[in-house]
Amino acid sequence: MRYIFISLFMSAVFFGVGSFGLNAQEQTQQVQTQEQAAGEQEIALADKPLEIWTFIDDYRVITGKTLHLTVQVLWKLGITVNLEGVDKIDLSPCRIEGVALGERQIFDNEHDYIVITYTLSLPSGVGEGIYSIPSFTLSYRNEVDKTEGKSTSSPVAIKKVPILVEGKVDRDVITIGDRINYALTIRHEKNVRVIWENIEKLNFSPLDILKKDIEKTTEGNIEKILINYTLSLYEFGGKKKTPEIPELTILYYKESQTQSGETKSDTSLIETREAKIDPIPIIVNSLLKAVDVPLEGLKGPLYYSKKDVFLRGYVTIGIGVALVLFLGVTALRSMAGRLSPVSPKPVSETPKIALERLQHAVASFQFTDEEKLNRTNIQDINKSLRAYIGTLLGISNELAQSVTTSDFFNYDTQKRLTDEISTTARTVLKQIDTVVYGRQIKKEMVDKILQGIEEIIKQTRPMVVKH
Repeated sequence: MRYIFISLFMSAVFFGVGSFGLNAQEQTQQVQTQEQAAGEQEIALADKPLEIWTFIDDYRVITGKTLHLTVQVLWKLGITVNLEGVDKIDLSPCRIEGVALGERQIFDNEHDYIVITYTLSLPSGVGEGIYSIPSFTLSYRNEVDKTEGKSTSSPVAIKKVPILVEGKVDRDVITIGDRINYALTIRHEKNVRVIWENIEKLNFSPLDILKKDIEKTTEGNIEKILINYTLSLYEFGGKKKTPEIPELTILYYKESQTQSGETKSDTSLIETREAKIDPIPIIVNSLLKAVDVPLEGLKGPLYYSKKDVFLRGYVTIGIGVALVLFLGVTALRSMAGRLSPVSPKPVSETPKIALERLQHAVASFQFTDEEKLNRTNIQDINKSLRAYIGTLLGISNELAQSVTTSDFFNYDTQKRLTDEISTTARTVLKQIDTVVYGRQIKKEMVDKILQGIEEIIKQTRPMVVKH
């Protein structure tokens, strides 16, 4: 759990702090500098009585679209935090639309924490550019030595944009032939013009577009375009083992305006810009095994004489029935001792063997400068880890490889894993998902994953001995 919040905090630092009074060019340079610094430093849990971590769900914002600022308040045992007035703090230029205060929870043996979620928006008069959500301070009291103190959060940089694009799916685990609903949402200011020729040519390969519905609405000064695509996958294309909805690019331009606010028609002033949507991986559950012999087409009906019907029909059936009865008794005797409510597991899926494969995958991993090789090796580690945890839960390897991380531990109906093991394993699997589906693999995150796997092995080794 600790590493999840640390990684989220790194995202907040990535988009970082910037002076609210700087001009746009200086602020952009500052964000770029912070991006480089975030890649070179590792954030670690500080030994402080009270820590405040902040991060947002999306650093881009447009008028009329809310964003969520998540605040993680972490304190040592014996510390009392003053949370009065957290709903009234000044987060200008953002406006607080709502505040959700979570319950106190256990972070580790030495810390507790609480999560505060702010729903924020920017006023309509705020122009395009980079702004800063300011820091705020919380006070605390040490009940052991009766001392008091304060802790301050880090400011968070956001960017006001003229257009905001999003892509969401209703499901990311399918079977060949299933339908996926992909919602493409485009929000833009009224002086922004979307290039429809580009939208008409959007390519979702290897998925096919079965249906497309377009809905346009106006929300105040913002125009909203909702395009619902019905997609389906009938065959794999390319070398990718895991298909994905590819990265989409929306082209647009801003119309120039006169001093009176009227739109100019001078096309020489048009500058085409891009708004990108990240790709979405799709997991495919395979129901059929691959075959080497191609399927033949259907043939027409064949007609037989009465003699052929007798020899090929009744005689053949009679011999077959006799053979089945003869072999059935022997087969039932041999199978009687092996029948059980649960399908037997192959030897290759025992916890001991799965643990050996996992240890071998971890020991043989070497971080290289080749992004593709690192991703492939981490995927192999992910498969071995899922297979190992699956044997402890008593589920098949096929199910362990196909189920999402969020639903993985729902199959632990008999509570075979302790809460500590489940928490550690869920954290590592989510970290692997972040690395596998991220754009760049960093050695620091990979090292945390490997450390987490070693902790899982340590915690579950007594269970392997019992098996």
